Amino acid sequence: MHGLQCGVAGFVTRPAIQWDVLSADRDLTKQVNRGMAWAGASQAIIAVADFLSQVVCVALWLTAEDLGTMMAAMAFYPALDTAADLGVTSALIQKDDHSPEKISTVFWFNVIMSVALFVLLLGFGPLMGSLQGDAVIGSLISVYGIKLLLQNTYAIPFALLKKNLGFSSIAKMRTGAHLSESVARVIFAASGFGVWTFTAAALTRVFVFGALMQIFHPWRPRFVFRPREVGDYIRFGARASASQILYQTYTNLDYVVVRYYFGAAATGIYTLAYTIVLEPVRTITNVVNDVAFPAFSRMRSDPQKVSDQFIKFTRLNVVGVLPFLLLIALVMPDFLATFWSSSQWSPDELAMVVDATRILCFVGILRSLGFLGPPLLDGLGKPELTLRYMVTAAICTTGGYVIGAEVLGDELGPLSVAIAWAVFYPLAFALLAYLVVKTIDLDLRRFVAETWGILACNAIAAAAAFGAQLACGGLEPWVRMIITTVVLGGVLIVILDKWQGLSFRSLKSSMK
Repeated sequence: MHGLQCGVAGFVTRPAIQWDVLSADRDLTKQVNRGMAWAGASQAIIAVADFLSQVVCVALWLTAEDLGTMMAAMAFYPALDTAADLGVTSALIQKDDHSPEKISTVFWFNVIMSVALFVLLLGFGPLMGSLQGDAVIGSLISVYGIKLLLQNTYAIPFALLKKNLGFSSIAKMRTGAHLSESVARVIFAASGFGVWTFTAAALTRVFVFGALMQIFHPWRPRFVFRPREVGDYIRFGARASASQILYQTYTNLDYVVVRYYFGAAATGIYTLAYTIVLEPVRTITNVVNDVAFPAFSRMRSDPQKVSDQFIKFTRLNVVGVLPFLLLIALVMPDFLATFWSSSQWSPDELAMVVDATRILCFVGILRSLGFLGPPLLDGLGKPELTLRYMVTAAICTTGGYVIGAEVLGDELGPLSVAIAWAVFYPLAFALLAYLVVKTIDLDLRRFVAETWGILACNAIAAAAAFGAQLACGGLEPWVRMIITTVVLGGVLIVILDKWQGLSFRSLKSSMK
């Protein structure tokens, strides 16, 4: 009788457990899809607002030399953002053993780090200004330290929201903050702030984001500081932040190399091309990356689910980035002719921007895929693999910048550094691809089968847009640009919906 009871109990319990697991899987999938939808909607608004505000500022008020001087300082900003907390907030997302005391300790650790970094910048900024021969560069770097202090107002609740996949709340607050930055950027530029325009706008965004976070998701730290309890957080964060610091360094040292070899005006030319291509690529892929790290952290015990989600994320990255890059490659001459025809930029400078953007479009394709590797490896608890990739990328690209400038600089100027990106970054990307495939035992045949259709859709749409552009050769640049954009977008939307099942309807459904 006891055996029969146990058998009946097992018969009832095991399906119940399986049902709970399946229900939890479905809930996680819904959360990830909803997060992707909200992040996508938010990033679309942010990308358009950022792009338009930057175009207006550069076309109307900022010269190539202004832009080059700004970037000589702004090249250091992303690495400083990462160094301000040594990645311990990432550990809040990846780990599950939180307590109010640990979270408060992380907060005070961040405060200590940001204050120390702020004090350091008071000396580091003027030093860099002296080395680059322009005191305003040092002043910009020193003032940016204020941003590192302000970001403590939202860092902890932001990390906790990401851990719980609260991306609808994040999307709303982030959209408001970035729109404030875009508006502030135009106001500051029109008011004559010159090289201070972008830095002042960034400070505005951080202030607004912190205020919104404390209004809608307030969090207050306890007066507790127990560093021994967060030792594993610091160790994890140090490895993750080392990777990010390396990433931010090698992706911004190109500005320093261009300025050193070719001057401020050439840096402005290169910056405009980079801003038009690779910055939007980063913004678009943030839609996936914001969700990827917490999602992979939650899935890390299920290899099959991780592999499935990686393929889904890759498809979405390609859908978001490739049409944009194809459009840029097609319409860039018409775009510059439309918005820069009466600007302070010379025709030769604009022609060089066109060439640089088309070279960087190739880099953008690999970057869109490469952005997904680090959150996957970090989410699975393997930040040492991410660090290995970042070290390789830093060596390949920074060495490449110098080689390109030395070998091709006399003939091609700043274009030599863009070419170096296209030649040397694929070496690092190959290592990242190997690490990802090996870590999750990715089925390459399935990966190709799931992604080739999206590539084909983009190729068909690009061919149609190119044909339309040729047919409209005698029209005004702005008319030709609009027609090319409409044809590319229209054809792509239709065939993605019919062939791949990707449409605005699915986005709207996911947001519910």
